Amino acid sequence: MPELPEVETIKEDLRELVVGSAIERAEVLDPALVEQPSSEEFARRLGGVRITGARRRAKHLIVELDSGDALVFQLKIGGQLLLVPPVQEPRTALMLVLHLDGGRRLFLRDQTGFTRARLLGPEELEERLSPLGPEPLEEGFAVEYLREKIGSRRAQIKTLILDQKVVSGVGNIYADEILFDARLHPRRKANTLSDAEWRALYEAIRKNLASGVEHRGTTVRLYRDVLNRPGEHQNYLRVFEKHGEPCPKACGGEVVREKVGGRPTHFCPECQRLSGGEEEQRLTFA
Repeated sequence: MPELPEVETIKEDLRELVVGSAIERAEVLDPALVEQPSSEEFARRLGGVRITGARRRAKHLIVELDSGDALVFQLKIGGQLLLVPPVQEPRTALMLVLHLDGGRRLFLRDQTGFTRARLLGPEELEERLSPLGPEPLEEGFAVEYLREKIGSRRAQIKTLILDQKVVSGVGNIYADEILFDARLHPRRKANTLSDAEWRALYEAIRKNLASGVEHRGTTVRLYRDVLNRPGEHQNYLRVFEKHGEPCPKACGGEVVREKVGGRPTHFCPECQRLSGGEEEQRLTFA
């Protein structure tokens, strides 16, 4: 599932390979893709415009156009943007084709069919992005923000860091890795965290997302970059989908898989205990 590191990787690929290209025409192959405007208006407004930029906000991939519109993708579970050539033309699960100048085509492929796209004007884009929380790899994100935003909440900490209004870009894979790094049980209530645990959580968020970007994303199943290459960060995962394996911290525990907030969740019950606070934090790191 594309999360911050995967969308960031695709954005950088588009900047290198596609920005500056003209869209000669757009083919909407699956009308369910387009949420705004109508699929016919979507295709019409994309014809004859030039791609001037690419950026990311949370899990949104934003392709900027010289018309003033922004083409906004949410790649959901399995969305892939593939540039042909050099990539071989995909044949199945196609939702959109952008015909570019120079004989190239940008295919949107999604085996799950959940990817969604919008073509938004500047005010519509601002309204769409306004509820999102801060970017966790930017300077405005700080441990004080986390503590003030959710420190009094009785909700489970995993559910809170998955909330895009709290932290932008974190999904299920990175949430499990973050909480393992911070030694926090995913069911811990936010209002039980100590100052040391807030600091550990903040550092784990930044560390894990930065590593995911450095390794060009995590390919567990469907994720590919624009040149159809898998990411590498799956080789660095410690707990996600490692249930039944020994804890990598050699604590004697075993990674388990349980549902937390409706999401499959992987953690070590020995390292990530449900009780917590300053005293346990001191004992854990002693």
